[in-house]
Amino acid sequence: MAPSNATPDDLPDDASAELADPVAAAIRAVIDPLIENEKVLAAGYAERTRLLAELDRLGHDPAIIAGLCGDPVESGRNDPDTGAHGPTWDDEELARRCMAAEAAGALRLKAGTAGLMIFSACRLTNQLPGFHKALAEGRITWGHALKMLALTDGVPEEILPDFEAKALPAAEKLTSAQFARVAGRILERMHPVPLQERADTGFVKRRVVVNPDADGMAWLNAYLKAEDAQAIYDRLSHIAAEVKDDTDTAPGAGTDPAHPGRTTDQRRADAYRDLLLDGIGPNGLGHGIRGTVHLTVPALTLLGRSDEPAILEGYGPIDPETARRIAGTAPSWTRILTHPETGCRLSMGREQYAPPADMRRYLQARDHTCQGIGCTRRATLSEIDHTRPWNIGGSTDVDNLVHLCKPCHRLKHQSSFHTSQGPGGTLTWTTPGGKTYVSAPAKTDPATHDPATHDPVTHDPVRRPLPAPRPDTDDPPPF
Repeated sequence: MAPSNATPDDLPDDASAELADPVAAAIRAVIDPLIENEKVLAAGYAERTRLLAELDRLGHDPAIIAGLCGDPVESGRNDPDTGAHGPTWDDEELARRCMAAEAAGALRLKAGTAGLMIFSACRLTNQLPGFHKALAEGRITWGHALKMLALTDGVPEEILPDFEAKALPAAEKLTSAQFARVAGRILERMHPVPLQERADTGFVKRRVVVNPDADGMAWLNAYLKAEDAQAIYDRLSHIAAEVKDDTDTAPGAGTDPAHPGRTTDQRRADAYRDLLLDGIGPNGLGHGIRGTVHLTVPALTLLGRSDEPAILEGYGPIDPETARRIAGTAPSWTRILTHPETGCRLSMGREQYAPPADMRRYLQARDHTCQGIGCTRRATLSEIDHTRPWNIGGSTDVDNLVHLCKPCHRLKHQSSFHTSQGPGGTLTWTTPGGKTYVSAPAKTDPATHDPATHDPVTHDPVRRPLPAPRPDTDDPPPF
């Protein structure tokens, strides 16, 4: 092929620009597909929103609701024993819970999180159709949609169309953070409810939330009035500025044991911890009260002969040194006996309905959390469920007992969700939609369904026989 004699004047504009500025061409080769990718992602979020809203619509279909209702005896509707799980949900609440659990399993989320997503999806598609359309077309990002949902939470519906029309142009031009500030000012001018009244309503929602994080850390978040939150942060900053360490803070201080000095952020965090752990509230409230943590420590780790992590209830694995320090200052210990040789009763058969105390302790150590779909509520804050219900012949033994928090417990009994338990406490859920999801205790691999090979507390080998198959099992046929 003969070499081209074309000059830049003879080439298309794009090709000419590439010859003139190869750096810009190289960057555009990445940026242009990135822009298109963002549009694809936005369209994906819009479609997920539409599907979640459709799931909510199914939950209002009388024919679907009828199929979601569980067995009238097992659900507690006609049985006083299982009725103790709580009042029977009405059709609307039953459908909402079921659809949230279906979505939770599909998206690998907590049911509460999935329920909020369905609620937000309905708001976006029904109340903010302009934003939903702009998201589907890639004119705004999912971040803009989230900011709009947050801004309009609790806003009277009659002003939403006008507000949406005024806010959308800003969303199409600004970053999500910039948009939130601009839209907030627009909304403030339009809102029919006085700011003071809205502030009083928001104050009712104050709360404290703990969120586990990686590397043995966690976030402790408080939702407070803005002035209180700012004042608390300012006080912590003043304390951090006044408290000086023995050495000047150097780059990397606080992360290397060789540097005893702390950064300002670290001093502020330490002041926060010290005030909350040792501070006293009004009228002396809090004096002498200390928080309690529940820790499961392998015996060899406690003796310094193993580095296997301990389990902090409500969080998960923590490093051995921290576990030994906590254990060394613990005022008391409870030894959990988990083997037949040690005396813990693993089965009561049909002798009694409620498991004895040592069996409850064993189940808490085995399960750690509720075994609902995606649920992480602590076992100590959950209830113990007979997987094969007591009123149809289920026995009180560890291979038929599992922890479920109250909402998951009621979902299992009052709807057409079904559970079956395998060895080691592995629980398989079958949803009304025919999907199956496995919840496994901390020492069970949910991918293989294999039970733990070591005791959940002592980590000694477990020699628990597999349960004999029941010929009258009520397990559903496989899908």
